[in-house]
Amino acid sequence: MACVKVYLCSNPEAENGCEKWYGGEGLPNNLDQESVVERRLLRQRVVPRLREYCRCTHGVEFRVIDPYEAVEPRNWPSQKERLEILEDCRKNSLGPFFVGLVGEQYGDPCLPEQIEASEFQHVFKVCQLMGLKTDILEKCYQRDENALPPSFCMLNPAGRFKHPGVQPNENNNWFEVLPEVRKILHDVVTQCLQVGIMTHEKAQKYFRSALENDIRYAYEDSSSEDVARCLCYVHKINNPKKKIGLSPEKQAQLHQLTQLREHFLPSMVAFHKALMYSTTTKCNRLQGYTPEMRLDFAVGLIEQLHTDLKRLIDSAVSNGRAVTVDEFGQKDLCRIFSSLYRIEREEVEQVKSYLKRKNTKFPFILNGRPCSGKTVLLAYCASQASMWLKNLDPEIVVYFIDVNNSLRQLLKDICKSVDSSSTCVNNIFQLKENFKRLLTTRSSSKSPLVLIIDGLDQLPKTDGQLDLTLLPETLAPNVKLLISINVNRPELLATLKKYYTDSTVFCELQEVESKSCSHLLTTLLQESNRKITSGQQMYVNQAFKKCSVPLYAELLHRQAVHWKSEFEITEDSLVQEVHNNIVLMFDHLEKKHGKAVVSKALSYLTLARYGMTAAELTDVLSCDDEVLTFFLPPGVSVPLTVKVPEIFVESLLSDLKGFLVLRNILGTQTLFWVSRHFPLVVCKRYLSSEETSQKIHHVLLDYFSGSWANGTAKPLIINEDDSDGPQNINIDIDRQVPSQPWIFSPPFCISTAKSPSARTHPNLRKLHILPFLLLKSGRIEELGNLMFSQEYLQAMLQAKLADKLFLWLEKTSQLVFPKKLQLLHIILRSSACLLRNSPADLPIVLQAKLIPFLNVFPALEECANLPRFDGIILKSGVYTVLPPVPAVPCTHCTPQESTAARIMQSAGSICGTVVVVLENGAAWACNGGIFEGLRLNQLSNLHFTSVSSYGNIFLLSTHCGKLVLWDAHSAQPQEIQTQQRDKTILEGVLVSNDKLFVWWRGQNIVNVFVDREEQTELHCTYEITCVTCSEEGDIIYCGQKEGSVTIFEWSNGQLLATFTCPKDMPLIDMILSEGNGMITCVDQAGNVFAWNLDIITDPILVCENYCTTQEKVLNTDYKRNEVLLLCKKQQMQLIDIDQIDVIDQFDPPRGKTFKQAIMDENSRFILALLCNCPFLLVWNCASGQCVLSLDTANCQAIKLLKCGTSYLAATTSISVLIWDMDLITASALAPKSGKRVDMVAVGLQGESCYSSDGSKLIWKWGVSSGRVEGRFFHQGTVESMSVSGDGNYLVSIAAGDIYVWETRSGENIYRISNSQAYKVLITPKGNSGVALSETGPSRVWKLQNGHRICSIHLHLRNATISPESTFLLGLHSGDLLAVSLWSGNVSKCFSCSDLSDVVAFHSLLDHPDYVIVSSASGNVYSWRLTEDTICHQFQLPDSSLCQPEIFRLSTNGEYAILSISESTINILDFSNSKLCSLRTEGPVLKQYASVGVFGQYVVYICFSSLVCQNISCDFHEKPMLVAIRLTDGETIGRFYFCKNPSTLMVSEDSLVYVGFQDGSVGVYGVNDTKTGKSSRIEDVQSPTLLCPLDEQLIWSPRKKPNLTWVELPLQMY
Repeated sequence: MACVKVYLCSNPEAENGCEKWYGGEGLPNNLDQESVVERRLLRQRVVPRLREYCRCTHGVEFRVIDPYEAVEPRNWPSQKERLEILEDCRKNSLGPFFVGLVGEQYGDPCLPEQIEASEFQHVFKVCQLMGLKTDILEKCYQRDENALPPSFCMLNPAGRFKHPGVQPNENNNWFEVLPEVRKILHDVVTQCLQVGIMTHEKAQKYFRSALENDIRYAYEDSSSEDVARCLCYVHKINNPKKKIGLSPEKQAQLHQLTQLREHFLPSMVAFHKALMYSTTTKCNRLQGYTPEMRLDFAVGLIEQLHTDLKRLIDSAVSNGRAVTVDEFGQKDLCRIFSSLYRIEREEVEQVKSYLKRKNTKFPFILNGRPCSGKTVLLAYCASQASMWLKNLDPEIVVYFIDVNNSLRQLLKDICKSVDSSSTCVNNIFQLKENFKRLLTTRSSSKSPLVLIIDGLDQLPKTDGQLDLTLLPETLAPNVKLLISINVNRPELLATLKKYYTDSTVFCELQEVESKSCSHLLTTLLQESNRKITSGQQMYVNQAFKKCSVPLYAELLHRQAVHWKSEFEITEDSLVQEVHNNIVLMFDHLEKKHGKAVVSKALSYLTLARYGMTAAELTDVLSCDDEVLTFFLPPGVSVPLTVKVPEIFVESLLSDLKGFLVLRNILGTQTLFWVSRHFPLVVCKRYLSSEETSQKIHHVLLDYFSGSWANGTAKPLIINEDDSDGPQNINIDIDRQVPSQPWIFSPPFCISTAKSPSARTHPNLRKLHILPFLLLKSGRIEELGNLMFSQEYLQAMLQAKLADKLFLWLEKTSQLVFPKKLQLLHIILRSSACLLRNSPADLPIVLQAKLIPFLNVFPALEECANLPRFDGIILKSGVYTVLPPVPAVPCTHCTPQESTAARIMQSAGSICGTVVVVLENGAAWACNGGIFEGLRLNQLSNLHFTSVSSYGNIFLLSTHCGKLVLWDAHSAQPQEIQTQQRDKTILEGVLVSNDKLFVWWRGQNIVNVFVDREEQTELHCTYEITCVTCSEEGDIIYCGQKEGSVTIFEWSNGQLLATFTCPKDMPLIDMILSEGNGMITCVDQAGNVFAWNLDIITDPILVCENYCTTQEKVLNTDYKRNEVLLLCKKQQMQLIDIDQIDVIDQFDPPRGKTFKQAIMDENSRFILALLCNCPFLLVWNCASGQCVLSLDTANCQAIKLLKCGTSYLAATTSISVLIWDMDLITASALAPKSGKRVDMVAVGLQGESCYSSDGSKLIWKWGVSSGRVEGRFFHQGTVESMSVSGDGNYLVSIAAGDIYVWETRSGENIYRISNSQAYKVLITPKGNSGVALSETGPSRVWKLQNGHRICSIHLHLRNATISPESTFLLGLHSGDLLAVSLWSGNVSKCFSCSDLSDVVAFHSLLDHPDYVIVSSASGNVYSWRLTEDTICHQFQLPDSSLCQPEIFRLSTNGEYAILSISESTINILDFSNSKLCSLRTEGPVLKQYASVGVFGQYVVYICFSSLVCQNISCDFHEKPMLVAIRLTDGETIGRFYFCKNPSTLMVSEDSLVYVGFQDGSVGVYGVNDTKTGKSSRIEDVQSPTLLCPLDEQLIWSPRKKPNLTWVELPLQMY
């Protein structure tokens, strides 16, 4: 964000001179100040408006620097400081940089702050000759030999403090001295001019005021371009009351003012076309220039100023003056650091030699002490590398690491800089591989790559310990890698030397010679027009011998520049060490600006992530109550608006110049410390406690969150003393803080211009900083709520920060709201390809994938629902009204090594963590909320062979027999002390309190550990297959291969009992019920045996159940509700272990076999893994139906893992998939028939819709409630259905019978047998029904009672009822017939004049007596039924353009859909008599009804034509629903389905009803803000779950038909 920085020039002095500034209380009387009203209105009215405009419209900051904003003149800047600020505005401001206000007051002459010695001697001599006082000149000016050239310098140029050594209560006040000094110098210099001692040019500095000095500095010697960036407003007052007699000083000032207004400024207009306004105000002779006139002028002035500044800013931005920067400012950092290279270093030649050398296999490692200049040296080498290798055109990439970086960000930025194709990679392990690949396989045809990484040791451990294996063992021939590290990290240097044992390019940066530092100090002083005496130089040289660091020389220069020639330096007066000198510098700042203010300013600058802008620093200091108190104006009343003066911040930053520099980062020029040692001192001095740091972060957080923006007053507590003692007064003060929206949006009048500068742009500062501040402030819950904010998510995506968003979601989910944030994370990541290209589709993604699960996580409702204003949806689009449940989202974790070494073993914990062991011995951990594995043995050489788990404890065995214990909640694994067991495989682990029981495959030993130390070893007779223990862990039960169980009291090694189950088969599971005194044993064949343990030394077999099939049990699962699951290849059984009875059994799908199965916590569902099946199946235990499938990413799962009650995991050969069990339950219970929906029907009211799937049921769906209101059961397959217009009746056909239902009660009113009908129609008025038959007559009957009205003996194809409920329209023998619904006779007949057949027709709902007819020859007619008139409307160029099954018409008759061809929909526009071809977004589905039209909109279902690169994305594989406005062809919106649709229907209330192949129904609304067309879209709720244990509401039909139609013989007439 660039900055418009405007210097405000005015005359601050009072009308009657300086003495008028002080009243009886010593306080300034600001009302007499000439420009006080104008400047106050400017700050209060113009600056906030322009700042908001610049930020929102152009993305730039706006500041106005008023040097006289401080209340007291003693705090005004000196002339030198003012001109430095003005020059900075000229150089760095985007657009205007100067505003001058010239009125009737010129101001007193501004005394020169420095006068050359020869010139001062002349002045002094003339003063003596004139008999004037010379002592006062000697008092104000003192000779300084350290100035270049030697000069007399004013002792107190700013007039801030009293004369040194004089107490404030003495009478020689500086402001009392100044008038006399001015008068003496005026008279003396005038005399010098007369006698020719001084030239006119030199004399002007004694006569000009601060006003003229500033104006001339801005205009003189400036280019026309710079002059055009200045504004000047001249105000002349014609006041008859003005005094005639003026003192000589005032006459001189009037003369200077006249020259300025009448000559200098007009000359700037003439030669440079300067922007200057001149206004003359005439005053009444009696009243003069009244306050009202002054206020009127001030208001008009600031409005004109607002307009002019706005115009100049717009022009500057449109001319491309905005700064373009790289995202994290590495190039800018290189420029800054290289400019600090002032001392020649021998190591530069070594770097140069390394870069020029061919085939350097190893990186150049530079190490050195802190402050030794490593960063500056590498930056300088980077700037020179292009010249050193000019014939090779090298690609140079530099990266400076600081506390804001991470290993992930480092690798990503470098890979992005070198290879732009790797920008989408965010996986830390993939980034490491990409980084190594870039450095080892760079093509020799490419130019050389020079990669410089500074401060590798400074890398934070946010992504784990620094793993040097990310560095390649050897570099490509045309790759040069330079790395710097701190010598204080000897272990890192040693590791690097061990890693590159053959390398000879290790370089230690040597200390700088003291002479070089001394020379550097001399150079710096000369640049400041200063020097030091030889005596001072002697002590400086001694100091450099003790500390020869360039930074020390810079710090010493800050002190030496203030040394006068008479200032005595001693050995003790020079502070040693860099940190001590930084402290000394901060002490000086505290004395000058105030300790509290300086400490807070430095703290904010240090703790602000990515630095701060000067404007932000001013705002934050204004929000700090402790700081603002120092800037409250004196007096009793406190204004409603107070802000820290910008000039104060400028003065403070000026004192830090050189150490605090501007850096381009995230599109903004921010201030940052050029050396890492300044933040270290700040933290030690001001931020030593965590509480202090948190307070700083709190203030920053309030600022960037916009808590006090938009005029919101912040309370300020002021302590005051009165007669009753100290009191606290609470005052609400507006701090004038700018707004902090997530997205900057220009004003409406600007945004409609559609200019590039008027586009919205994200608030990058807030997006990057706010989550960090919430984390640092300890406001974790607010951080979690931020992640739920749709506005925040949208802004992050629009800013192309999707990867950073995913990292924040991942990090936050580990701190708060884990399951909710994991779901949101999975949804967004799985849709990343879509959201990266189209961030505006975020609401659609959330509606499609999140809303169906709101019944699981209601807190996510605000995140999922559409943004509204006063209940109105703000954006056009297609939105959910009734959502179908999508596939269950899952975490897809892929260990990077699994592509080369497959997963061999896995185990899960109750917290959702899964540990896998690979073929190569590596162990990886994956978590439900983290998409990247954690390599457990990355810092060791352990080779793992197996893993087991219990609770959250994982136990891993190694190839050499070692055991490693890892708690999923701890950081690092710990090795258990045990005896070596070579080539043993861990079979299982059991954890009880602090005890650990471990058994091994093929062995008869159980090892017992207490507090990770082995206590004893228990031996059984046979090979141990399973183990369980008592609740206290003192009794252990060992199941064995021969069907026996051995019971131990392990603490004393006592064998309590041994018993053997019948069949002598290996036991695979034991279930201990201590409350019942029972243990249930399951053997390999599925036989179950229950033993009584009342007498533990003598167990008794009390019950047994033998399995009828002899297959081996693949696995068992047991839940606390006494239900045991046995899984075999061909069958799953549920057994009640209380009764040892089989409750139920399940068979696999045809041609499939089971591999593994587990139950959910409540035993409601069975989740099964099948062989050769790329998904998991979920069975409803109550109904026995398969209700859900879980996708395994087209891979065969090899194992299911129980992860407590919250998660289900499945491992494939290369990955781990983790599901949330609550989401599985919600999806399994979601209403759906399980079969493809063939028909959807709805009445005119639209409160409910009905679906049929070819079964015996019709489902009734509540559109608003989101629940299944009931199901209509039929005694046969449903063939057709129709709903009356009022929604009161549902008519269906099943097995030839017609059923008429009352929809509210579900009553089957009557059932008509033997109808021979294939389709049923209901008249729009809902009075009658028509049963269409192909084999017999079609009957018309009364809907209320079933009484037949008439029969229609002609078979009509494509029959429909006219809108007026008068005729049945249909095709017969090529003609269109209109048959009366009262008589059954043909009333009207339409035949084509060209004898061609009628192929399609459609009635007009808005014009019920008209029918649009299309013939086989391509002619389109309108047929008016009432008058039987025909009008030829259109001749299609190709008769095939009309497809009868597609032909549809809008209700108003303006548009007709004729046909569909691949990605084209042919539409006939009747209103404009033209044929249109609508290009769709992909191939339109034609195997079912996929197109609908209503009003001026068309909706269609198509596949996306985009190619998706995201394997976890299903949006591009599934169709989408698109809505188009036909009047202009604009796309209103699209909705991405998560499943395959099967049918579509539209209603006139802008609702689209879609049936899906899994038996669910979705309802979608179309909202068009342009036309105001909107459907009934309320805040959507997820579908109501169907509990498997509740009896579903099913409405039964009559057992037998109660009506039969009998056809009477036709009467002959």
